[in-house]
Amino acid sequence: MRASLLAVPLLIVAGCSGSSTTATPQPSTSSPVPTAEPTTEAPSSTPSLTPSPTATATPARAVPAADGDVDGDGKRDVIQPSATLLRVTLSSTGKVVTAPVHAEDPRPAALLGTADIDRDGRAEVFLQTAQGASTQFATPYRFDGTSLKELQLDGGPARLGIGGSVTHGDGFRCLPTGLLEVRQADSSDGTTFTVHASDYRISGTQLVLVSSRTGKGRQGTPSVESAYTSDCGTVGD
Repeated sequence: MRASLLAVPLLIVAGCSGSSTTATPQPSTSSPVPTAEPTTEAPSSTPSLTPSPTATATPARAVPAADGDVDGDGKRDVIQPSATLLRVTLSSTGKVVTAPVHAEDPRPAALLGTADIDRDGRAEVFLQTAQGASTQFATPYRFDGTSLKELQLDGGPARLGIGGSVTHGDGFRCLPTGLLEVRQADSSDGTTFTVHASDYRISGTQLVLVSSRTGKGRQGTPSVESAYTSDCGTVGD
């Protein structure tokens, strides 16, 4: 197609009077350039369980807090859980911060480990606050720089499952984006599973849902196995 010539505005300057006249541009007579027809991809039969690139929290640090570093000073803090209270002695100031423990077991809550979920430089503390026949449930606690708080999910203390049975699994992992991915696997025959994955970000004391997805997997594959374990700092190590 030959390119059309466009009229160029011409500025005519009057001699000594200082007045000017601007020529009016003429409309182009070129033919419109055809646009490409939009394409539509066929949906995948198995939705991806890979976190969406847009499902991000606040900018994450390249290196999360070290194990046991609750206050972010680079040193391990003293963590002491009981059946009713979590007590942390901060190495940076010597200050003791506490948070109530709402355990479903009368025994002292067990320390499962720590992990910097949101990669803010301070590690969250994970306590075992409930257990089933083949599953333990963890509740994370977060120090915000001032106080120690129990994280909430769905209107109550977060209970993150680890383990399961032949036909059901619970697990979670910390993502490099600063999100917590909670996974569940369900099966009617113990061979083929439906895997549900939900990403959460920390907002104050709440775990807030960012995205969720569902896929299929078979027993023994990584997508199913990860729905039975924890991969978050030292939790479960």
